[in-house]
Amino acid sequence: MNDFSYLHTNCFEITIELSCDKFPHESELPQEWENNKESLLVFMEQVHRGIKGIVRDKDTEQGIADAIISVDHINHDIRTAYDGDYWRLLNPGEYAVTASAEGYHSVTRTCHVSYEDNPTICDFRLTKTPKQRLREILAKGGKVPKDLALRLRELRLRKLRSQRRAQ
Repeated sequence: MNDFSYLHTNCFEITIELSCDKFPHESELPQEWENNKESLLVFMEQVHRGIKGIVRDKDTEQGIADAIISVDHINHDIRTAYDGDYWRLLNPGEYAVTASAEGYHSVTRTCHVSYEDNPTICDFRLTKTPKQRLREILAKGGKVPKDLALRLRELRLRKLRSQRRAQ
């Protein structure tokens, strides 16, 4: 279950086994707790190490749900929650972190995780792609701004030129 949760959700589960005795006698439990309490509490504090933040739309400041958070050289992406927030456990060090979402340009930032027991805030503000902006304007029955129309025309021409070169 631990592996499934890690691979298919943002959940990180662990199992801690303290000895070979799977079912210690009830009378032994208080001593087991005393022997391991401090190390367990220190271990639990480690959940705050890493990065956390919010992925927002640059224009509206609204959180972007289901955005993908990728860390270079770590083959395990996570997704933002419905309001754009995310959290990612990481060991201390420098990381190139990328936030991407459908209809937005991706953004990459360098995030430094320290040895402190608090997360590094690593927020992202994503800009809509020209196509996404156009869809939203047309859906509201608005007129396409001249700068956006010119940018879309330029993109179409580049695409046509690259297709001709490929032929």
